[in-house]
Amino acid sequence: MKWLDPKLDVVFKLLFAHVNNRDILIALLTAVLQPSAAIESVVVLNPETPKDLPADRGAVLDIHVQLVDGRHIDVEMQSELHLGLTQRFLYYWARLHASQLTTGDHYEKLCPTLSILILKKPFLPLGKAHSKFRVLEVETHHELTDDFEMHFVELSKIESEPESSALKLWMRFLLAHSEKELEELAMSDPTIRRATEALAELSRDPGAQELARQREMAQINLKIIKQFEREDGEAKGRAEGEAKGRESLRIAVDTICELLGVELDEERKDDLQRLDVDGLTALLGRLRSERQWPHEE
Repeated sequence: MKWLDPKLDVVFKLLFAHVNNRDILIALLTAVLQPSAAIESVVVLNPETPKDLPADRGAVLDIHVQLVDGRHIDVEMQSELHLGLTQRFLYYWARLHASQLTTGDHYEKLCPTLSILILKKPFLPLGKAHSKFRVLEVETHHELTDDFEMHFVELSKIESEPESSALKLWMRFLLAHSEKELEELAMSDPTIRRATEALAELSRDPGAQELARQREMAQINLKIIKQFEREDGEAKGRAEGEAKGRESLRIAVDTICELLGVELDEERKDDLQRLDVDGLTALLGRLRSERQWPHEE
């Protein structure tokens, strides 16, 4: 059996958002949040996956959870890094926080909203795997509110996480590359064993297999498209930059000629049009030094 990769966002959601897997979702949340009181139960508010997922390259397969105390938690597996990722994280936090209110509701109704971002690749310029952000005064570190909390779990920095950490077990589970690794992890912790069993069941599901395959293909296609757009943009940027550079240098030549009283007849204008950036730069230098149109040698 080929095991599905839980780091793939669609597999992550199918695994942890399933109604039969609330126990492993609670265990993962507990490992990250380390709450003072046990999380007894959770409600997943968006357990479904989009029907047009393979075609929606920008789909965000987060898990929106509500705890008994009213807190909202957004859990997201992010396997790739993109431009504007920090802004997107903040936007989704704000959108989720604001979604608690409807017209006429009082702001006091708002409960804290937390985001958990699990990242396959390094993202923050910090040496630790688990980073938590809150809203604090810069000098005194006085906390303005507990309504905002954002957790980053960077799987690539797993070695910085203490061996005794429950989070490290979950990170190992997500990073496991073989059935042998998963079996060894399952022997070390009953909750990880449950997660391994759930992943095995999911991996045997033809529907999940096809969804994962289509999602992987969509992500590969997106990478190819972005690489092409980047290379095309760089080429266009170089061409546009060179064109702008030539135009600026021609204007500089025109200005120097006007100051020196050098007449630009049609022949000289044609010469200017044919010169590239290096030729225009050399001509500008000679005009400045010789103070006349340079004669051909």
